[in-house]
Amino acid sequence: MDQPPTDSERALPPGWALVRVDQAGEVRLGRQRSPEQDSGAHMTKYVRAANITPAGMNLTDLLEMNFTPAEREVFGLKVGDVLLTEASGSASQVGRSAIWRGEFDLCCFQNTVIRFRPHLTTSEYALVVFRHYAAAGVFAGAARGVGIQHLGGSRLAELPYPLPPLAEQTRITEIADIRLAEIREAEARLRSALHHLNEQVREIMATAVAGELAPRSPQTPEPDRARGSSRSGQINLFEETLNLDVPGLGATVPEGWLRRRVDHVGEVRLGRQRAPKHERGRNMRPYLRVANVYEDRIDTSDILRMNFEPEEVAIYELQDGDVLLNEGQSPELVGRPAIYRGEVPGACFQNTLIRFRAGDGIEPEYALLVFRHYMHSGVFREIARWSTNIAHLGLERFRALPFPIPPRDEQQRIVAEARRRLDAIAGQTRAVQASLARLPEFELELLAAAVAGELTPQDPHDEPSSELLQRLGPPRKTQATLSSLRGDTMPKRRPRPTRQAEPTPDLAAVLKENGGSLPLPELFAQAGYNRDLPEHVELFYLALRNALGGTIRLTGDAAENAELEVADAA
Repeated sequence: MDQPPTDSERALPPGWALVRVDQAGEVRLGRQRSPEQDSGAHMTKYVRAANITPAGMNLTDLLEMNFTPAEREVFGLKVGDVLLTEASGSASQVGRSAIWRGEFDLCCFQNTVIRFRPHLTTSEYALVVFRHYAAAGVFAGAARGVGIQHLGGSRLAELPYPLPPLAEQTRITEIADIRLAEIREAEARLRSALHHLNEQVREIMATAVAGELAPRSPQTPEPDRARGSSRSGQINLFEETLNLDVPGLGATVPEGWLRRRVDHVGEVRLGRQRAPKHERGRNMRPYLRVANVYEDRIDTSDILRMNFEPEEVAIYELQDGDVLLNEGQSPELVGRPAIYRGEVPGACFQNTLIRFRAGDGIEPEYALLVFRHYMHSGVFREIARWSTNIAHLGLERFRALPFPIPPRDEQQRIVAEARRRLDAIAGQTRAVQASLARLPEFELELLAAAVAGELTPQDPHDEPSSELLQRLGPPRKTQATLSSLRGDTMPKRRPRPTRQAEPTPDLAAVLKENGGSLPLPELFAQAGYNRDLPEHVELFYLALRNALGGTIRLTGDAAENAELEVADAA
């Protein structure tokens, strides 16, 4: 007696079938990378997870390792193969997919990639299904792991696969491609609009500090109209200073303006260094750091505290109108400034920030415009010194920068006009960003409709998927026993020892047995774990988390193929 249809099958359109992914096509995990394959007689390009992007395949940095002729038979790519990322630190990025179009005659794939070779389905329709699963969180729900999420070949193989008739698959993908192209075009237009709005912001600030934004004052100011306050501790504020020329800065200022060093128009100070001894004490106070200072905005969602003695409070406590700048940041954002407006009462600041306290005759809001201009025009980037990927503005370099000074009343007009224009642009920017944020929802709705049979009507003349399944049968399995394949003429290597017993949580011992260091995937295997067993993946990453910072340490990139070594190996 036939079994009644399941809920999933009842929801399928006429002529469709619900199969497993490994019925719709062959599923295979790539070949593991190991040091012994870094050289050999059959060096071959291979695809890894980093080559699979949301926009398709990025083959600008394909790596090579040795694949014997037999291994090429198993792990070689063919036109139409669908490649998926097997793992990611972000669950939302697991299962990112793209189609191999035969860009290279000979190419294989690594075990950070899963290959789906279509059998009952077209490559393009399979890509639609997998993109839907990624966007809808199906892959994220199936993935396992602590820290790095693994989809796993066996878990992908077991997922349900909605299978339309072949002819309908083609109709679905044709319509989906058109709609997706429309979404991409909308995204491109919105990003172009965002770029133009950002350009307008930069132009407003450039014209503000060049005296071209607001009506000019009719007379030249007297020197004391821009004199620093006594609290700045500066003297001789209007002596000419030398060596103020910086690439990107004009050598002159408008008539009636002054041009002085930053530290001659206000007090400049670096914040207090964070140290373990300050983590507790009698005078715990909130403090601001780089993570709190965005452009023209103080973020108070994550405020930390440390101890400041009373004499330190007198130095480091913030006042309304203080301008805070990121001392260390990415090159594009170094010097990112915002005004403190009392958002966190009694707050001090850390040495990842520089404080500019405007002197008499300088409007803090005008100073903010100058510093925003310096960030956007590249002045801060030009004077910064780089350490790895962090650019440091430097207190002394910042102090020596030139500062254009209009008369006080002109500063106020500049600030008012700049604020009016910037507020208008901010409203437009929010609208564009809101539209951009809705595009992923549109794409998810489109993909969901595609795999539910809602993009195109069913044709009763199409061969039903059940008949297709009966006619073609299961997909052909690629021979997995490499030594049984003809053409493998490579001399036999002595295999690396692999643990076959229960996995061990003593990862340091495994590293010591293998020379002190291993790539993360190889450590996983050498410690006896099976990536297709969810409990093994979870146990491995639990052992890794417990050992990191103690008996073992990370020496490479924390992403794909991270290298781990015994902590006392150096």
